[in-house]
Amino acid sequence: MTLIAALRCRDGVVLCSDSQQTRGARERRLARSARKVYEPSPGLLLAAAGAQDVAQEFSLRLQRTRSLAPGGDRLELKSQLQALLRGLREDPGIEGRSDHVEFLLAWWPGDAHRPVALHLFSAGAAEWVDGWAFGGVALGTEIASFAVSTMRYFDPASLSLRQARMVAMKVLRDTIETSVEGIGGDVQMATIGRQGIDLIGATEVRRLHDAVDLWERRCAELLRGRTSQVIQIYDR
Repeated sequence: MTLIAALRCRDGVVLCSDSQQTRGARERRLARSARKVYEPSPGLLLAAAGAQDVAQEFSLRLQRTRSLAPGGDRLELKSQLQALLRGLREDPGIEGRSDHVEFLLAWWPGDAHRPVALHLFSAGAAEWVDGWAFGGVALGTEIASFAVSTMRYFDPASLSLRQARMVAMKVLRDTIETSVEGIGGDVQMATIGRQGIDLIGATEVRRLHDAVDLWERRCAELLRGRTSQVIQIYDR
């Protein structure tokens, strides 16, 4: 079980996920850390939800397809990605286990001023991401969507890439902390912007956690002792 998310902002795309992989029946479920956000081929970011072996096979097929060109026409690349998924679903060794996989992908088309993000569903349907997109376990996506709705004062299109990282961290972290079964571990994150792809490492993840902690403390201080200041400003 997994939660993956994409946030398309003013000058880039953030892909993120939880980092827990679970196996086994409910009473004997085992959890371990797994990589869910990565760069399967140069210039292409991928976040995967669903059976881990199916996601890995899709990634391997991406690597082997030399004709994939993230800098080319985005509609052509979309068609290639859908064809790869179709071939995966028709594989007798995978058929059946590929019914509940989702992928979020991001790249920078050569003729565009901004990168794009695509939500690819197991049946082959695909949607361009404008703002937020979530995939994975249903309850997790519902909670993450609710977390976003509480921050509607942030317009994704106006956020810088650094700001979008922080907002995405808060949404993913808040969702993970609700203890939805099968979603857990730390937040994994990667971005694509004008400077290329950045796979966010542990040091930067800690900095993002610190920034979100500070954000939440200031909100708590406002509610505890500074509400009167806001009322005074409003009364002017």
